[in-house]
Amino acid sequence: MPAFPTAADPFLLLSRFRQALTDASLSAAEAEHLRREAAVFADAGGDVAQLRRQVFALAKEFVGTPLDKAVISWLAGATALLPGAEAHHPQVYFSPGDECVAAIRRFIGQAAHRLDVCVFTVADDRLTAALLAAHRHGVQVRLLTDNDKLLDRGSDVQELYRAGIPVRTDCTANHMHHKFAVADHRAVLTGSYNWTRSASLYNLENLLITDDPAVVQPYDREFERLWGEMGVFEGQPTLRK
Repeated sequence: MPAFPTAADPFLLLSRFRQALTDASLSAAEAEHLRREAAVFADAGGDVAQLRRQVFALAKEFVGTPLDKAVISWLAGATALLPGAEAHHPQVYFSPGDECVAAIRRFIGQAAHRLDVCVFTVADDRLTAALLAAHRHGVQVRLLTDNDKLLDRGSDVQELYRAGIPVRTDCTANHMHHKFAVADHRAVLTGSYNWTRSASLYNLENLLITDDPAVVQPYDREFERLWGEMGVFEGQPTLRK
């Protein structure tokens, strides 16, 4: 890949990204070239935010093909090369109090296309309402949860299922005890915080939100692995012996 000209033409730079996307992979050599060229573009006063949006739009052109998963991985790597992408600002919250529930509601509300939720239980009506609102607005919401918690008093999983949100459960005698969510393959929310009223009112819990790809991508992969392994919820809890 040739060096980027000093004029820092945004159309040429975008074509470089398009060229790197053709095989849905990003080699170390391609990454180094793109990083240098993007830095020249930024130093010349280029609109990096607009370029980042264009790179996302570029990847969307390929969504719907058999290369979807590879394209998403390419996108995460490519956007991390753009100037400013290295600056991550993790957010940390603690309970009791309303900080955690407010942060989760913002996280849900900021999801644009996909929201993957993997939590022990959902029993806080405020969070349920946020998930339902995201679903109504066209966000593809998926929920993984523990089968033993489905019939707990206050559980909202049945309500989410009836609204059309796909739900899968562990279907074992053990617990699916995770508490994390991934938004648009770009941000993750995790910590000890259970999605319950008790966690907000009484418990000592913690919550972390970050857009660092080094953290987000493993959670993204783990959700996909669990989604493939767990049972499809069809309105009644099941137990696999």
